[in-house]
Parts: sequence; C-alpha cells; structure tokens
Amino acid sequence: MRRLPAFVPFALALGCALSAGGCYFTRSPSRPLPALLFSHPASAPEAPSTGGAAAHPPCLVIFIPGFLDGPDTYREHGFPSALVRSGAACDSVAVDLHFRYYGEGRAADILYEDVLAPAVGRGYEEIWLVGISMGGLGTMMLARAHPELIDGVVLLSPFLGEESFVREVAAAGGLAAWHPPSPMPAREDTSTYSTFLWAWFRGYVEDPDSMPPTWIGWANGERLAPVAQLFAAALPESHTLARDGAHNWATWRPLFADLLQRAQPGRGRAARAR
Repeated sequence: MRRLPAFVPFALALGCALSAGGCYFTRSPSRPLPALLFSHPASAPEAPSTGGAAAHPPCLVIFIPGFLDGPDTYREHGFPSALVRSGAACDSVAVDLHFRYYGEGRAADILYEDVLAPAVGRGYEEIWLVGISMGGLGTMMLARAHPELIDGVVLLSPFLGEESFVREVAAAGGLAAWHPPSPMPAREDTSTYSTFLWAWFRGYVEDPDSMPPTWIGWANGERLAPVAQLFAAALPESHTLARDGAHNWATWRPLFADLLQRAQPGRGRAARAR
C-alpha cells in the first residue's frame, strides 16, 4: 500500500482537533517503533552478579492501537492491569502504530522487525496480539505474515478491510461461500489489500488448525459490527462475543475482560509447532 488507506480521510479534521500534542496526522513514522512495556508484577531482576537482564514470564501480549489512539490509551483504560488480573502470566507491550505506518504499506514488516522478532529473541515463547478497531488490521496483517510466531489473537471491533469489499464477501454468502479471485491480483496495494487479507482468512474455514487461534468481540449495532459478524461466522462460537454498546472503550473494556477468560493467554499453550 503506497497511498493512505481509504478509511482514514473522514477523520482528518477531528484528529487535528483532538490531538493534544499536535495534529495526529503530522506525526512521522519513527524507528524503532515507539512502545511501552508493562512488566508482569512477578517479573524480577536477576542478581547483578549474573550480569543478566530482568527475568520475564514466557508470555508476551502485544497491544496494537486503534485510530487516534496510542500506547498510553491502553494503559489509561487498564488493559495491562486487566491482563494481570485475569491470571495471565504475561508481560505486555503497547506500540505506537499510528495510521501513517499503514499509509506506507509496511505496518506488518515494522511490527515484525521492531517488536515481534526482538521478543522472540528475548525468549518469549508464547506471543499474543490484541487489536482494536484500526489496530485489528495491523494485528491480522502481522498474524498473516508470521502465523508460526503467534499463539493467539484477540480482536475488538476490528477494521478488516474496505467496506465495499466486505459487502462483496457478505453478498457471496459469507467467508465460507466466498472464494478469492483467480488469478489473484498481481500485487498487494491500497486497492487490493482487502482481497489478500480475506483470502488468508479462508484458512479459518478450510484449515482452522493452521491459523492462529482468534477471539473477537464487538458492540451490537456499531458501524463495524457487520465486519465482525462476517469474520466471526468462521470461528468457533465460544470465540465470539457481542454486547450492547458502541464503538468505544466503555464497550471494549468489559469485552476484553470476558474474552481473556475464554482465551486464557499465558497458560503455557504455545503452539509454535504449527
């Protein structure tokens, strides 16, 4: 994708108005990707004589933000704390993957190079992704690029492609009935990324054991509910959850808490042998 995705222009003015530290849209992508690490309370530094770094649990959860949000937003709404309260023996990291990373077409590459690969190198054996709204797109792009490294995914009201394309999948009878075009487009760009993503989603229908286990929650009646419902139809019923609410944190906080109890990250269920 070389141009800005079509889902961002409608909020340009709103973003400039709401950004406290300057217009959200003037922020440049930086490397390494800015992030906040939230260590599990049980983590403890190794003895200085060993020369080692801080000991950490074997599980890491990566929080990928939605539109106009950043790593601080996950902290402000208590997601790292909710993860600990759920009993998950996991550290967590919230990344500052704002919309301009998507506009450059390298969101998945940057997440891998700056977050996922270093986490594997540090010895994390179980890695989960959490994506809200626009962050759902980055989450699934990363999961598609490196499914062998992802042990679970939690999506909340995810944006999963252009609305016009999603309507085509729905009109075909859903993901189970829809088939990717043959041949596929020659290249993946701003006009074809939805096709490539949903072609990969077909794996949840054809070979679910090969796909990262995924849980999804959304609010009844919200704008992205049809997208969530369409994707959720390919998942086990116990992996899907809808509640009354809106496309906001007041809905996502309890959804996340409930999905954590179902998904149970940090229980040593790494599935790297896939």
